[in-house]
Amino acid sequence: MYIKINNLSKSFKLFKRSAGLKGALKSFFNREYQVFTALENINLEIEEGEIIGILGENGAGKTTLIKLMVGLLYPNKGSVLIDGYNPWERDYNFLGNISVVMGQKNQLWWDIPASESFLLNKHIYNLTETEYDKTLNELVNYLDVKDKLNVQVRRLSLGERMKMEIIAALLHKPKIILLDEPTLGLDVISQSKIRDFVKYYNQKYKTTFVITSHYSKDIQEMCERVFVLNKGRSVYDGNFKNLVKNINPKRKLVFEFNKVPDLILINDLKKKFDFDIKDKILTSILNEEELQVLLKHLLQNFKANNITFEDIPVDDAMKSFFENPQQYI
Repeated sequence: MYIKINNLSKSFKLFKRSAGLKGALKSFFNREYQVFTALENINLEIEEGEIIGILGENGAGKTTLIKLMVGLLYPNKGSVLIDGYNPWERDYNFLGNISVVMGQKNQLWWDIPASESFLLNKHIYNLTETEYDKTLNELVNYLDVKDKLNVQVRRLSLGERMKMEIIAALLHKPKIILLDEPTLGLDVISQSKIRDFVKYYNQKYKTTFVITSHYSKDIQEMCERVFVLNKGRSVYDGNFKNLVKNINPKRKLVFEFNKVPDLILINDLKKKFDFDIKDKILTSILNEEELQVLLKHLLQNFKANNITFEDIPVDDAMKSFFENPQQYI
């Protein structure tokens, strides 16, 4: 197994203090603490070349898990093995084969162009001129930021900065890439570009991607498998589409009649099926079996200009899941 996480737990000791001068004086003489458990007994195995999504609400423990995997935090208990290496030993070979991009933290220097930071990474990872030029050209051309290479990082848009962060992380061709909220705050076009890039890069180089997000759309488009965290605990590990289907197996049918339908027939159908109709448009949200039966009745009695099926929005399904995860497992 390429990545193996076993019984991993991490907690933090948090300082508590009431507001105001009275609270400050009280805490000076008698400090109060509480223990916050960020992760509890996490078990996870990841194959080489896999794209896996770590999904959860804010505060679920996603970033803590990423920091434990790269050795930035030390666990209270449990173990992590990545390609046979223990992250906390900070082995040079391990560090050269892993890279992390955090949507809320910058690795590039703000007051200089991204190209200068790239040159620094070139020397850190002992890249040859040929390796560096080839990789950099491929990345900047695909992400369409060639004209921004010599612009101060602080003057780039959020989407452009994120693309530069990803380039910096990939210059040394790591085998494992950890993306923590890579599309946070980005516009729709930038989000789509980064999602497409991840799929392209994984397919071409068989690189392992671990992607955390609280955006269901990210996981839906990039990952077949999802590992769901809820309040520091693992609540699901498996196929994402199957999870969504289990949460809400219904689909939406939109049936456009070629002319205003016979109301007698419509009222008869309403006794058996739940739907809404306005002018020549009928919409119904039912499970797959009922939807197919309704469609059969409609086609037997009416002619259609257009028929479409729509899946229920993933975000709505995941909202229901996080409200009561045990209901769907």
